[in-house]
Amino acid sequence: MSLFKHQPLTTRPQLPVFSQLSHEIDRLFGNGYQMNNRHSDLLADVWQPSTDIEQRDNQYIVRADIPGVDPKNINVSMDNGNLVIEGKRESKAEEKQDNFYRLERSYGSFYRSFNLPNAQDAKKIEAHCNNGVLEVIVPKVVAEKHKKIEVKVD
Repeated sequence: MSLFKHQPLTTRPQLPVFSQLSHEIDRLFGNGYQMNNRHSDLLADVWQPSTDIEQRDNQYIVRADIPGVDPKNINVSMDNGNLVIEGKRESKAEEKQDNFYRLERSYGSFYRSFNLPNAQDAKKIEAHCNNGVLEVIVPKVVAEKHKKIEVKVD
């Protein structure tokens, strides 16, 4: 029993081999892959910035790679211990030559959410953007290491 209909490359002799391969990859992975487009990562529907989280004794440091994203288009929020980084990016690729002019624009949004236990009040969170890297510093709740609790007699 077959889960999908198999269409071998030889059924489309009118297409060159590379075009057939590109067509098959697009068919299998959807049009977001776009093997034959050199700007495919900018045009894909889903993009998530690469992110590192560093945990220190008194804070979390979250770094997200967001090259080409305007800091005005980034929202950072804290909701019930979840740090949310979301925003939108726009790109423009322009190519001019003697006999043609090509302009491609793409738009997209991204959303990342991280559960940070012992995260502090959102008022103390800092976010900085420098050279395409967003850095978010989230202070931790300072807990007492040891506290003796007195037992009362009723």
